[in-house]
Amino acid sequence: MISAIIVNHNGEAHLQRCLESLENQGPDIEILLVDNASTDQSVAVVKEGFPQIRLIEHHQNIGFAAANNIAARAAAGDALLLLNIDAWLEDGALDLLAQALDRDPRMAIAAPRLLYPDGGLQFGWSPARGVVGEALQQLRNRFESRPWVHGRLARMAGRIAGRNWFTAACVLVRAAAFRNVGGFDERFFMYFEDVDLCIRLENTGWRLAEVDGAVARHVGGFARNSEVDDIYRPSQLLDHRLHRPAWEARLVERRLRKKYGDRTVDDWLPVERDT
Repeated sequence: MISAIIVNHNGEAHLQRCLESLENQGPDIEILLVDNASTDQSVAVVKEGFPQIRLIEHHQNIGFAAANNIAARAAAGDALLLLNIDAWLEDGALDLLAQALDRDPRMAIAAPRLLYPDGGLQFGWSPARGVVGEALQQLRNRFESRPWVHGRLARMAGRIAGRNWFTAACVLVRAAAFRNVGGFDERFFMYFEDVDLCIRLENTGWRLAEVDGAVARHVGGFARNSEVDDIYRPSQLLDHRLHRPAWEARLVERRLRKKYGDRTVDDWLPVERDT
């Protein structure tokens, strides 16, 4: 069985398309939706239109990482489909992802090719570990719509920096592997929790791969708003302190202090400096 996990916060506009795409993937899917204190009609839409879904309601927004962990503990499946509310699977994609996990017992994450709704190529992975990886990522972002970026640049990035992570917008994760590394680190409220998970999986010997032929579409940018820095930047600092050399973490911190001020950055700092 596959357990699909969706975390929602005011995603009413995307709910129906996302949930209907799962219904089209086959019968042996358990769907768990964690609602993080939505103020729109999301909960009513689920209760009225999709009564078969296991709905877990929270009266405060506990964050993306924590919400996924709660659903993962309640899930019955051998594999967990982590799916953003503004993403959906094309027909047959889930079967291809599941087959990839079945073929390789050391594969922890099977990821689809991500497209924008209009069919444009979207990056679902990044070589974002270290200075070289970050430089490649910036080049990647600038030319995202160009096919060569997904071909030649992707191969070069894999050789130089490695495909260190796949976005949790849509991935199939082996449940045993997810639990083996403790799931998402809940110090990440949102952003970088998928980077951290993939690094910890790789460090414990698990494999991650994009699966040929499996396609999902993702709107992207759905969570962006005027408060995004207060969410993104603390996660960025935590990621750098956990997984980057100390000098890189200090460089990022210095840059953020210059832009946002010492008091703001001090409030963002999530871990002690000796990590």
